[in-house]
This record gives sequence, structure tokens and C-alpha cells, in this order.
Amino acid sequence: MDFNREFKKRKCNKEEDKPTNWLSCLPHEIVLDILSRLPIKSVFQFRFACRSWQLLSHDPHLVSMHMSRALIDQRLCLIFHCDYPIRNQLHFVEFSDVDDCEIVRKIDTPFASSMPEFSVIGSCNGLLCLVDSLLASSIYIYNPFTRDYKVLPKSIEFQDQIVIFGFGFHPVTKEYKVIKIVYYPSAYNLDNPRHFRRLTYFNSRRSDVQIYNLCTNEWRSIGETPYRLEKRSSPGVLVSGRLHWMSQCGKFNGRRDRIIVSFDLSDDSFRNIPKPDSGALRSWLSSYVAVLGGCLCAFVPLPPGNGAMDIWVMKEYGVQDSWVKEYTIGPNYSPSFIGPEFQKSYSIWRNYLNGKLVRILCLLKNGEILLEYKGGSLVSYNPDSGMFKNHTFQGMPRLFRTTVLVGSFNPVVLS
Repeated sequence: MDFNREFKKRKCNKEEDKPTNWLSCLPHEIVLDILSRLPIKSVFQFRFACRSWQLLSHDPHLVSMHMSRALIDQRLCLIFHCDYPIRNQLHFVEFSDVDDCEIVRKIDTPFASSMPEFSVIGSCNGLLCLVDSLLASSIYIYNPFTRDYKVLPKSIEFQDQIVIFGFGFHPVTKEYKVIKIVYYPSAYNLDNPRHFRRLTYFNSRRSDVQIYNLCTNEWRSIGETPYRLEKRSSPGVLVSGRLHWMSQCGKFNGRRDRIIVSFDLSDDSFRNIPKPDSGALRSWLSSYVAVLGGCLCAFVPLPPGNGAMDIWVMKEYGVQDSWVKEYTIGPNYSPSFIGPEFQKSYSIWRNYLNGKLVRILCLLKNGEILLEYKGGSLVSYNPDSGMFKNHTFQGMPRLFRTTVLVGSFNPVVLS
């Protein structure tokens, strides 16, 4: 569709355009430039001004320009997925590291009736990938800002399966993919054409790697993976067009050391990623990978489980010598909801959970690290001062899991 011609056809000559005719009469390129600099919430409000703006919001040039500028300016949105009372509610807020004056707004989920509870298994370029909490075969790709969504076709299911997910985009191939790594009892026969294979007996587990391509709208299997990935490392961490997980115990060949595993979305292949020179990463089960400032990082809890942690950052992707111990986060933080009378109990809880207590979310423009603590606490950490700052917003849910993404008008169904 020629969005420029359609937009000009409507501008300045319709009654419905009068409230915004000052902007409609500007050249199309200037309008795109103005809108691409606005926060996602402001652009979204423009869509309801008139039909011209509704049409303009689908212009691929605006979609691309707005996404590029949002990434450069780090216009972050926080998506809160409620853990209570039911796990089918999403809220969002446009985050600023300067103040917390924004109001948290609820996001409508038009598929709530068909998926009463869901988990967020990945985010990329403003899109969320959601999976039914009970049926791993029900997967949706959803843009929470446009409310557009796509139901993925069913993939192969197994009884007693363990599923590791990933969702990402490769900048060269321009393809979005959902990765589903299924571990299942070895009694199954993969030649059986049925979508659901019944369990006959249980022995050791095998695997099946299933890949969905948004362009082709099809699933395909590439066979087994030689890695046993950790359930808690799902979903995979997206860096440089590759998804990353921690292995449970190395390959299936008896190795006990934990390794970082990547999946290249361009050629659908698994690879080992060199680890930082940290003995704790090999032995501590609570270590995991994340992304900070576009770089792969490894989160390593420090013994004896007092809440302190090291963060190693891979400055040059794929180069082992580029791992640097960039941050050490101290143990002296207690969430705001922990009163003085519960500090002793919280210390015991913190030692028990160790690294499972905190999640790394992102690196902020001011150099602070945004963290989420179990129990519903959003915190930024200043590496220079060693100080923590609690972030609370009006309308913020009590119990939640946070996803950081850049708001966009990316279409769910690609043309």
C-alpha cells in the first residue's frame, strides 16, 4: 500500500481531520519524523484522532523509524505480568530513571477467554510471546500496544514433557522465530504422525527441537539437541541474533560443569559460548545469563548465599578474553515491603534462595542496573555509590514478573 498517497488523499479536506489539520497539512516525511520522536503512548493516542492517523500508524516507515529512535533513546516500557490473583493480566508503564510519576495502565488481552492463565516466554522489538500455563501448545505472539495478536499453529506435544522456550529476531534474515525445546521420555516414537504421543513407559529423556518461523507460519523439527538446558533459564536471552541458556550439567556425555549454550536464529544451530573465568559459575546452580547494554552477561551469586553477586559482561561477543567482572552488587538490600520485625526471617529466606531472589532486567541510561526482587519489588542499583533505590508507580500490581521492552507498532502478521 502507498501510505504516502493514501495519507495525502485524506489530509486537509475532511471534516474528521479538522481537529488535527495543522499536522495533516505538513509534508508526509516531516509528519513521520515528528511522530517517530514521541513516546509510544502519545503515538498510540494519535491513532484515535481520525482515520488518517489510524492509517498512518501502519506505515512501515513510521514503524521502523519509531523503533530505531526508541532503541537509541532507550525509551523503555515495563510490562508487569501479574502473579496474583490470576496470571492473565498485563500492565505497562513508560519507565524513566529520573522520576516515578508515570501511572501504570492495564493492558487488555483480547484472548483472555481462550487462555485464562499464561506465561511470558520472550519479548523482542515490542512483541511479546505468550504461552498457556497449562497447555504448552497454545502460543500467542502479541503486540500489547496495538492489541494485535497471532495464534500459532499447534506443535507436537508429549506427555510428561519438559519445555524450554525462546523467542527472537535475527537482524540479517529479518525473521522472528519461536524455539521450543522439548525433553520427553525416550519411549516415544517420533515417526508417529499424531500431534499427541502417549506415554508407554519412562526411561531416560530425549529431546526434540521445534522451530516456528513467523514468515512461513509453520513449525519444523530439527531433531535432538546434545544439551540439557535448565528449566529456570527459560526463556532464552537474545543477544546478537542468538538465544542463550545455561546448561544443567553440560552435554549428555557425563560432563558435570555448567556451560552457556547459544542457538543461532540465522542457521538454527547450537553452539557453546566461552564462559567467564569464574569458578562459581561452574558450581553454583543459581547463576544465570542475562543481557546488559546489549551485551551478554553472567550473573554469579557469591558464597555463602548472603545476597551478594558478581555480574560478568562479555564486551566482545564470542570472545572469551572479553569477559570482564563489571559489577559487584552488595548484600545490604531488603525489599521495601520487609518491615524491621521480619529482617531476620528475610535473611534466612535470602540465604535459602541465593541467586533466585533477584533478576537482572536492564542497564539504564544513567548507568544504574534495574533489578526485580522476588515478592514484588522493583529496584535500581547504583554501582558507583552502592546504593539501592525502590521504584513504585501508581497502579502498580502487588505481585508481578517484569518484562522490559521498547514499545512499537510492529505488526504481528508480517506482509
